[in-house]
Amino acid sequence: MPGPLATETRTFSGDPGKGNGLERAWIGSSLKISPREQVAFIGRLIHETLPVAPQAMRKTIAIIERREAGGWTVRGKTGSAYPRNADGSFDRARMFGWYVGWAERDGRSLVFAHLRQDRTRQKGPGGLRARNDFLALWPDLAGEAVETR
Repeated sequence: MPGPLATETRTFSGDPGKGNGLERAWIGSSLKISPREQVAFIGRLIHETLPVAPQAMRKTIAIIERREAGGWTVRGKTGSAYPRNADGSFDRARMFGWYVGWAERDGRSLVFAHLRQDRTRQKGPGGLRARNDFLALWPDLAGEAVETR
């Protein structure tokens, strides 16, 4: 699929000179994945058009968390991370949380990426707050959502 990934160099190296690629490459560092790219990836996963074995895609789909919201079956993956301050320390008051996945009902699939950032320090993972916020909003969002192909 052509797009930014095809023209830009992206690596798993992490922050320059820090040797933290495994921990940080995907969080505001060397590997930049936009919400549109996440949605495109999920769309290719659920339509089984990724360049991997169909069985691998089906097994992946089978283990992704499943919830019900507004008559839809919603499946998704959460994530959480702290952004870094200029000095490299974590900004623990502004945790990011995201929830990426798809919702299904009556043979229709809608793919989504939801991001939230705390304004004050909170307990627990930001991804769970993002998921819970999204599920509470989903019935209203589903009426205005655009179907992905």
